[in-house]
Amino acid sequence: MKRKNFLQKKLVIGILLIMVTVGLTAMKPATANDPSGTWDYEVQTPQGNMTGEMTIKKSGDDFAVSIDTEQFGALELTNISLDGNDMTANMDMQGAVVDFTFKFDGDTMKGAISTPDGDMDITAKKRAK
Repeated sequence: MKRKNFLQKKLVIGILLIMVTVGLTAMKPATANDPSGTWDYEVQTPQGNMTGEMTIKKSGDDFAVSIDTEQFGALELTNISLDGNDMTANMDMQGAVVDFTFKFDGDTMKGAISTPDGDMDITAKKRAK
């Protein structure tokens, strides 16, 4: 009886070790996404589409994002956070907080700009270096 229980426990432990090994080898290594560069963007607004240039710079683990606009000039985003391919940021525009969310996929980006007046879609393509 004791030998049978001992063999069953060894079998269970062996199966668990195999499952853990297979699980760990199937995991993809975490790759650091770096969206740094110059992006040509388009924002869909109620007044029509707006286009311009967005620049993302990396310094250590921190990012700086500047969006050039015809109407407001250069906008500097704050509270920038990158988690995988998702970046969030915001800015104060004339006393109102505007939130930005970007999802990067290689040389393309899709996202949203949330303002007190509503949300707008933004898309961008990264310029070749």
